[in-house]
Amino acid sequence: MSENSEAIREICDSIIKRVDRAYVAECGRKNEMPTKLWQMWIDSGLLAMGLPEEYGGAGGSLYDIILAMDLLHREALLLPLAVPNFMSREPLLRHGSEAQKRRYLPPTATGEEFFSFGITEADAGTNTFKIKTTAIRQPDGSFLVNGSKTYQTAFVESAHCLLVARTQPYDEKNRTAGISLFIVDTKLPGISATKMDIGMYLPEKNYQVYYDDVVIPADALVGQEGRGLSILFDSLNPERLLVAAMNVGQADYCIKRAAEYAKIRAPFDKPIGSYQSIQHPLARAKTYVEAARTMMYLAAEKHDRGENIGLEANMVKILSSEAFKMAAEIAMTTFGGAGVDVAQDILPFFIAAQNNTVAPVNNQIVLSYIAEKALGLPKSY
Repeated sequence: MSENSEAIREICDSIIKRVDRAYVAECGRKNEMPTKLWQMWIDSGLLAMGLPEEYGGAGGSLYDIILAMDLLHREALLLPLAVPNFMSREPLLRHGSEAQKRRYLPPTATGEEFFSFGITEADAGTNTFKIKTTAIRQPDGSFLVNGSKTYQTAFVESAHCLLVARTQPYDEKNRTAGISLFIVDTKLPGISATKMDIGMYLPEKNYQVYYDDVVIPADALVGQEGRGLSILFDSLNPERLLVAAMNVGQADYCIKRAAEYAKIRAPFDKPIGSYQSIQHPLARAKTYVEAARTMMYLAAEKHDRGENIGLEANMVKILSSEAFKMAAEIAMTTFGGAGVDVAQDILPFFIAAQNNTVAPVNNQIVLSYIAEKALGLPKSY
């Protein structure tokens, strides 16, 4: 274990002692940001991890961030907001101008500002090539943005959005061309947002966001105009690992809760944990969780060496989401009818685990990608 890892474990242990699951669960029921937990990420320096010191960070790596996410989510101390905040740094670090780095990166380490991420559209879904939000360059060099985004986490609360938009029309022969990436001030005139009614117990809010003739300056463009798709994957691959850390952590929480309950629940005079119908699914889920966790950390190490992790990131996405689903389902089975009592704190994970097989990208598309890249099969999407 590295010195960094030891320090991160100590910090996470301290946070776990000072904030409990009950607080985060209550925030989830209200769809409110867990400000107490967020402040602990700030005060402890966890939020500054993975960002070079020259931009106000604490140094470290994606591996370090994932370790903290994993450890805290094992206690179900959910902080979904951390995902867009961390993933939005990647394209800026790799493709942003020096002015962009110095303006936008330091506040993501101090918590003074954070990013939301605008990519999903109602009529495009997983097919990012078909997005309709446009950013048309004007004679003075600025861009005029029109369109809408959906399922945008913490847009209203964020200071800036990393927005994916088309700067030229869709071309069937070259689908990747014409997609660009922008830093957008979320308070600009012409932007409006409606809170979505999401049936999940998450400590966050999601929004439908509308852009109506929104003018953004020329220096809002990240990287080269029309080449945003390749830049985008510098965000999406780390995102897969960040979400995987949340998945395996929450899966462990479900397994732990189910095992504890199975040891004391005895309607027929012996604990239900002595039944193989409970033991075997729990053991299988734990095996999948550890397999996903192992691959997740290996992929993070590869990323931190500067290697491409497109294939590994998607494999980890499949493994971790299925492990979480497996763990949540056997937890619900173990608790039986009591599982639908929100006070038992199993139902939120059961719902979230189903959702995480289709978000942030659906598993069918991921499997198609793996079939193409790992097996050499024809592209099917």
